[in-house]
Amino acid sequence: MVIFNCLMRGHCCKKFWIPVTHLDLLRIMEYCGIEITRDIVSLYEAELYEDLFYPRISLGGKKYFLALASRSDGSCIFLDNGKCSIHRFKPYVCRFYPFVYVEKDGDVDIEVNENAIGECPGLILDNDSIPIDLKNTLKMYARIRIQELKLYEKVVDDWNKSEFSANGDIDYLLLYILRRAVYDKKYLESIGMWHI
Repeated sequence: MVIFNCLMRGHCCKKFWIPVTHLDLLRIMEYCGIEITRDIVSLYEAELYEDLFYPRISLGGKKYFLALASRSDGSCIFLDNGKCSIHRFKPYVCRFYPFVYVEKDGDVDIEVNENAIGECPGLILDNDSIPIDLKNTLKMYARIRIQELKLYEKVVDDWNKSEFSANGDIDYLLLYILRRAVYDKKYLESIGMWHI
């Protein structure tokens, strides 16, 4: 059986950058009381990460991915003394690690992230079976994430078509996407798919 228990040692928080959606940022803002500013987020040039399935944000004539900021050592801005300071409300991409979801025939399946094998100290592989309760929880998160990514794609598409995308103002981008996040949260609540 695959055994996973997050040891909260921050290995993944030091190794990977964290792409986020507008709804990830809204959770951090609403439930952690953290103002979302240019100190909290970063823009990663999209041309360097072609295989990432997040929508590309146009800003000042370039394309970017929105992510949590990193410290000078590469660790996540929210890694504090080796632990995630926003663990309960962390972005969905973090919630899946060391697993990934795969869309199959209109449903989702959960698999171990191959990049996590030997890297994640809380992952033990006795064989390839993921416990059903963990799998079901991750499937629920995956269905929510798929819906959230669709909403985020729409927000980014609308932003990219607006005249504001040309000026390169990250502060206005954040204001724009967080306003839309409030609207999208209400929609997700109305269909029973909002989860903190």
